[in-house]
Amino acid sequence: MNTTEPNMLPIRDAARATGVNPVTLRAWERRYGLVKPHRTAKGHRLYSADQLQQIQQILTWLERGVAISQVATLLHEQPEPSAPEPLLWQHQIERFLFSLARFDSRQLVSQYRELMSLYPSQLVCAQLFEPVLAELEQRSTSQYGNQLEKQFLQSWLHSCLASRLASEQEQNQGPQLVLANLSINSPEPRQSLLSLLLSSAGYSLVLLEGNLPASELTLLHERRPLAAIVLVGSHRMESIQLERELPKLSTQTDCQLFAAGPIIQMHSSELSSSGIKLLSSSPAQSFEQLHKRLNSPHLVSQGAQL
Repeated sequence: MNTTEPNMLPIRDAARATGVNPVTLRAWERRYGLVKPHRTAKGHRLYSADQLQQIQQILTWLERGVAISQVATLLHEQPEPSAPEPLLWQHQIERFLFSLARFDSRQLVSQYRELMSLYPSQLVCAQLFEPVLAELEQRSTSQYGNQLEKQFLQSWLHSCLASRLASEQEQNQGPQLVLANLSINSPEPRQSLLSLLLSSAGYSLVLLEGNLPASELTLLHERRPLAAIVLVGSHRMESIQLERELPKLSTQTDCQLFAAGPIIQMHSSELSSSGIKLLSSSPAQSFEQLHKRLNSPHLVSQGAQL
């Protein structure tokens, strides 16, 4: 379409409004004929209010487990969304676990890239990565090979997301956040997943790994403006962190403090009494809650113009 209407949004603003990144919007258009935007004289995409509504309808179907390849037909027929269809994501989970059991990095990367190009990162996180992580954590650590698979996933996830984050962070202009890992694990998979979602939404991130003294995080806020500090952890914290470091952090900074991961269930009273707001053990839910609380006008990467 080459005609334009008033109040249409360029692709970066459409991505900000819908939560679907520009790469995915382009893939929907090219591969499935979904949401064909208007074009400026120079070929830049512009999205109308009706097209933004259509994107929301697509997201509704995807959240119910419908494959992206089937959405065009459903939109045309316009049936009422019914019960969720879990088979799509159950198949993806089984496929991922099979590749993981074979320590097949190439297949894991291939599946990751395929899904991330077609589905919003929050959906991939909630429907694939979180169930896979939960499956591995529920297995007995005494069973031969289970601990190795878990460590392999943590390392793979960290390295796989590192290049994506580096590319996005060069362009992101959104509010600055610190994600600090308080677990004995390094890398911490929930920190990796939460950083993926925040970076995709345009936030500028500082990632800190390792079980560092929480009180030293005040230096970051003193030396650069921060919208929030998010503490992420999956294991019980040492008493020195709970009794001294966290209260010290809370009293010495006016930056907003949040906690995410299983530590919010293990130490809910200690965290709350230190003035730290509790998010969720789920990275996808933590992202959604944090995004709402910060009430930030998200800035999707500035380079996404076409």
